[in-house]
Amino acid sequence: MGVWPNTLTHPMKLIIQIPCLNEEQGIRRVLESMPDFVDEVIVVDNNSTDSTRAIVERIAQSNVIVYVTCEQFKTAMISGRTMWADASGEARYLRVQVDCMLPRATLVMLLGHELQHVAEVADRPDVIDSATFVKLFDTIGFPACGSSSREQFETDDATAAGRRVREEFLHR
Repeated sequence: MGVWPNTLTHPMKLIIQIPCLNEEQGIRRVLESMPDFVDEVIVVDNNSTDSTRAIVERIAQSNVIVYVTCEQFKTAMISGRTMWADASGEARYLRVQVDCMLPRATLVMLLGHELQHVAEVADRPDVIDSATFVKLFDTIGFPACGSSSREQFETDDATAAGRRVREEFLHR
């Protein structure tokens, strides 16, 4: 009997979960001080009081599970994206990536924007795979600025949500 999972075929990852409540002032220091050997960080909101909360509540009441990562994009054309990941049983999995090199207010706006895209999927139980994901945004969205790709979309609601979250962040 070996140890499961086999670390040769299933490399182990260190994932840190951080609960927070209105931690705008301190969370950045915590995230910036995370050691390099940490693979991923999950920040769990414990009833913060901004617009992001309303969006997250919509998602929480659905069967959508969202996985958020902060990455450094290689192109300036993309600063965030929401992607279909998978479906299993009743759960639908989406992945949100945001550019961690952006200024703090822009990063907060972008996260609110991308979470609105997740909420748009959460509101539509007929989105069950990558084809219906693309079809949804073909229906409710439009190509992202300068993009001819069906994989880069935008919606008015996400743009408005991003602006609203940014304003709340700047005027807190």
